[in-house]
Amino acid sequence: MKDSELLRAIVQNAIDGIITINEKGIIQHISPSACKLFGYELDEVLGKNISMLMPPPDSVQHDQYLHRYDVTHKPRIIGIGREVTGLRKDSTQFPMKLAVSEVNYTDSKFYVGFIHDLTQQKEDTEMLK
Repeated sequence: MKDSELLRAIVQNAIDGIITINEKGIIQHISPSACKLFGYELDEVLGKNISMLMPPPDSVQHDQYLHRYDVTHKPRIIGIGREVTGLRKDSTQFPMKLAVSEVNYTDSKFYVGFIHDLTQQKEDTEMLK
């Protein structure tokens, strides 16, 4: 198996969501688990701005954050990760852990986000209280 085939198999079968965007925030790739998590079909998100998967105020501020990071390289999520809120197609929101890495590959830069749904964990915590 070629490295590229192995990587594709890993992404296609990952439990957590994986999304890649370009420097402008446009979705370049989204894994099946991320599509399922957000409630979209692949063709509904490819080529769209990643902010469609975020509720306000994050959706409004996202492009400014990317620009600020590009200029300053000061991380707030990129390279750090944190808990944020996701927005599904049906407008429901859910808690998620988001880890984003900057990737430089063949004279281009893109970002890859790893998304872990925290809904069950939050519900379990509430039940224990």
